[in-house]
Amino acid sequence: MIHLPKNRLLALLLAGVMLFSCAGSTAATNTQPEETTAQTTEAHHHTYGTWVVQRKATNQKNGLLVRVCSGCGKKQTKRIARIRSAAVKHIEVTYTGKAITNKITVLNKDGKTLKENRDYTVAYKHNKNVGVATMVITGIGKYDCTFTRSYRILPQGTQFTRILPSAKKVALQWTPVTKQTSGYLVQYGTDKTFKDKAKTYTRKIADPATAAATIKDLTQKTTYYVHIRTYTVVKDRTFLSAWSKTQKFTTPSATPYRIDGQLPKTARVESSYFDDVVFVGDSISTGLSYYEAANDVLGKAQFLTSVSLSATNALWEISDKSVHPRYNGQKMKVEDAIPLTGAKKVYIMLGMNDIVSLGVDKSVRNFTTLCNKILQNAPYVQLYVESVTPRTNQGAKSDNGVLNNKNITLYNKKLSALCQERGWYFVNVAEVMFDSTGYFNKSYCSDPNGMGMHFNYTGCKVWVDYLYTHTA
Repeated sequence: MIHLPKNRLLALLLAGVMLFSCAGSTAATNTQPEETTAQTTEAHHHTYGTWVVQRKATNQKNGLLVRVCSGCGKKQTKRIARIRSAAVKHIEVTYTGKAITNKITVLNKDGKTLKENRDYTVAYKHNKNVGVATMVITGIGKYDCTFTRSYRILPQGTQFTRILPSAKKVALQWTPVTKQTSGYLVQYGTDKTFKDKAKTYTRKIADPATAAATIKDLTQKTTYYVHIRTYTVVKDRTFLSAWSKTQKFTTPSATPYRIDGQLPKTARVESSYFDDVVFVGDSISTGLSYYEAANDVLGKAQFLTSVSLSATNALWEISDKSVHPRYNGQKMKVEDAIPLTGAKKVYIMLGMNDIVSLGVDKSVRNFTTLCNKILQNAPYVQLYVESVTPRTNQGAKSDNGVLNNKNITLYNKKLSALCQERGWYFVNVAEVMFDSTGYFNKSYCSDPNGMGMHFNYTGCKVWVDYLYTHTA
């Protein structure tokens, strides 16, 4: 153990205290915060411009949109989906005589519908006449492409206006279609679906101006179905209209007094059918007016009849001696009186008095002239031409005369042909008036041993029943 003098020990203790004091002072100074010069960094907000098409889309490749931040230049991109499909709404349209546009739906790859005149434009080629029309679709805006779609312009269709069956044939009439048409196809048969080829036949009419045809070699008492369409040939390619509505008809049994082109038997109509009818005729039709007045069986039908009236003297000027019919007590020409009646259907039976003096052919010509005058004054009426009825058997005297059943039948056949040509209806009343020997049935006749041509009430009833069941 070392012993130090008190003054030496005290000096050492004081030195230690000072040393500790200096060390503590230094440590305290070093723990004070230092000042900094660094600045805090704030978040950058991008300000982008509008989207700009960098690469347009096509129908093969996607396009690209780009926009740039105006502050830092950063770019953003977005895909423009390519065009996936373009579908025309109407693959087939019907010729109208005017340019025909169409609707098209354009979809991109994402299934979004593009908008015409914003994303694409449409131009047309050959879109007026029958044939193939073309749509040229051109991309605009975000799209750069051109492609085409097509559709067919078909000819206008037609409908039957008249179907007149006979025992073994049928006369057909239709509305002609002459513009952008090459002709017609008539399909007929006993299969109403036309799928059975063994029972279906096709007739080609290579003339657009044609409006009628006769189909022969049919079977009597058989039901047939028929429809019609038009066709147009353009550059060796055939374009077809839609089929018309299918019509059904039944061929009647063969009878000796049936005339080709006559109205076929139909369902019995109501008496109101005759409300807008006026009957024109001679003494035979006058007899029908008496029957109607007594029995009230022809609705509100009116009569313009006169004894001895003919198509020839109906064309004469009115005089005290003329035999023109009277309307409201005033003698009038037939063509002038008909508009006053308000009738829409004209049933006319004339010819008996003409055949006697003029023969068959000239009688038909005068009858045609009178009918034309009627239609000039009343073009809205429909003509129903009634056949001249036969005469009773009066022996060799009547058979050798001009007004015999042979000439009457010939006259009626010519009237039927005239009706088919002009679009009038031929009502063959005569076919039910013959007896088994080929003469006017005496039980229907009021003067069987006289003139042998006028009707009693029994005959008038047969006549009226025929009118009720042979309408159009």
